[in-house]
Amino acid sequence: MRKKITIGFMSLAVVLLLAGAISMYELQRLRSQAEQVLETNSRNIELAERMLDALQRQNSSILRMTLADINIPDTGYDIGCESFDKAYAEAIKASGNSEEMINIAMANTEYRNVISNHLLNDEIEDREWFLSTYLQAYYKLDEALKSHITSPENSVQARTQMLEKNAYKTITPSILTMLVAIIIVMMFYYFVDHYYAHPIIKLHNSLKNYLSFNVPFAPKFESNDDELQGLRDMISELIDRKKNSQK
Repeated sequence: MRKKITIGFMSLAVVLLLAGAISMYELQRLRSQAEQVLETNSRNIELAERMLDALQRQNSSILRMTLADINIPDTGYDIGCESFDKAYAEAIKASGNSEEMINIAMANTEYRNVISNHLLNDEIEDREWFLSTYLQAYYKLDEALKSHITSPENSVQARTQMLEKNAYKTITPSILTMLVAIIIVMMFYYFVDHYYAHPIIKLHNSLKNYLSFNVPFAPKFESNDDELQGLRDMISELIDRKKNSQK
């Protein structure tokens, strides 16, 4: 009996330990994902801001060119183009060729072409070109960059929702494990009650009735335990011996 009860409790302990181990592993994995999400989001925003700064440098150079009425922009334009291209290459490497990045590339190409075409064609007056053509291309690229920053793919809110779904996935194995543990406890209780507690009660009541009312000792119960069956047989033998000694 003691061996079976010990095995039952050990099984329960193993299940609960397994549930705890799974929960700790999933929580640690969720924590790593959260850190990675925050790091990626911060990196994307940083690269987008670098592209915006580079665009502002180019815009300032074009504006100085227009106001000064000179033919070519100063070195700030080339520096801005170089910085923009470097930040864009890093952004592609970090976030992949997403729809926002494609829109940025298309807007940047249009922006560069507007400037290159104007520099090769001096027939259009700079201020007219700046107001009618340049600003449209500039605002389009600026809007594409800001759209990338506020994109659901890069927003913390969208990533938080993803983590929330992962949290449910984390909780589910623990709940299932605990349900299994409860089922095992209920089964363990049934077997203990049916094969151990119930036979002992039968033995107790039958012996009590024999001693109090001289009812024949004949408890009927189901048990696979040799100790309980042996106890019943020994009590029956003692009663038989007492009867024989009284004759």
